[in-house]
Amino acid sequence: MQSADKMIKFDFNELSPKENEIKAFEPGDFKFSQINPDMDKILETAGKYGNVKNLIIIGRGGSVSAFRAFWYGLGKYISDKKVYFVDTVDPDRIFYVKDRCTPESSLVIAISKSGTTVDVIENVLVFDGFPQAVITTDSDNALRQIAKEKGYDILPHQEVGGRFSGLTEVGLFPAALSGLDISEIRKGGLEAYADFSKDTNDAKALALIIKDLSDKGYSEIFWPIYSRKLFAFSELIAQLINETAAKEGKGISTVIAEGPESQHFLNQRFFGGPKNMIGLFTAVSDFDEEETVAVPENLKSVKLRDGNIGDLDRMKLSDSIKFELEGTYEEAKNLKVPSVKIEIQKINEFNLGYFTAFLHVLAIYLARAYGVNPFDQPEVEGSKKISFEARKSYKK
Repeated sequence: MQSADKMIKFDFNELSPKENEIKAFEPGDFKFSQINPDMDKILETAGKYGNVKNLIIIGRGGSVSAFRAFWYGLGKYISDKKVYFVDTVDPDRIFYVKDRCTPESSLVIAISKSGTTVDVIENVLVFDGFPQAVITTDSDNALRQIAKEKGYDILPHQEVGGRFSGLTEVGLFPAALSGLDISEIRKGGLEAYADFSKDTNDAKALALIIKDLSDKGYSEIFWPIYSRKLFAFSELIAQLINETAAKEGKGISTVIAEGPESQHFLNQRFFGGPKNMIGLFTAVSDFDEEETVAVPENLKSVKLRDGNIGDLDRMKLSDSIKFELEGTYEEAKNLKVPSVKIEIQKINEFNLGYFTAFLHVLAIYLARAYGVNPFDQPEVEGSKKISFEARKSYKK
């Protein structure tokens, strides 16, 4: 099976769900797909900062993970900007960024839906004196109050959870600043939302296959991604799957790694460890560039495994990485390890949006398959309360 427009191809390797329907959907499950960011406001505000050289992105979790995917997936290869992610209060990291960025050449973008994430507020204060723009909700929260007092630009954080916000101002404003075509990102996302909301679609099928296997004791997804650019989605994938579907003692966890390097530290576990892993092999069909191996004549006869180095002559590296994937994927078939292969056509703005939306919908289907609320994260708050109490009792 494959998606209707072939932007993503699926090989389900003879796996199929026991049933085609996921019960207990709520009317607002795909509300995030209907949100319309103010594209004109995004581009107008971005235009004010067109000359900055450095973008400093402050945020946590879903506030930064989508743009991180856009940046490392494509932006850094085409942009004349430098982007620094400040997703920590690690003083070494903060020093590193401040040591390389001046207020005159930089823009700080602070993102928080609640506007009350404590270490985000600390980051904003540490960068006092830098031009800043803020993305937060309309409530009179701490971040908005700081922005109003300082005269920072404020863009709205739509009423959607951070991990589902990548195709709104949260991901699109920094993407616009970095030179990406945000209209294409949105277009790809909207097309995927339409494709994967049909009664029969591959995102739903994949979620049901995972749930069926989970019921048989498969509790982890091994998710190797055979593309440096596409691997930029790893943190977004981890948050969407773990925070959306893993609660009430239910769900599945993810082990995400970049292939083929993953073969050297995870294949032994995948094939030789407990038989509780599902393989979800992900790759890109068409690479932007090509390199070809050239073997000098005097080295062609050198022995290599059961052949010689000459066998590699004129090998395209785009084929080489595909052969690496096929080696592990075919071995999984041989050993009857349940595995699925996903191929994204190529990396461009449209497909960045398309893949992001696919992940959003997959997470919702998984949550509903497990019978849990996709939109809360009740176990996240306890540690935040403890850490803030520690700050309040801090002796200065």
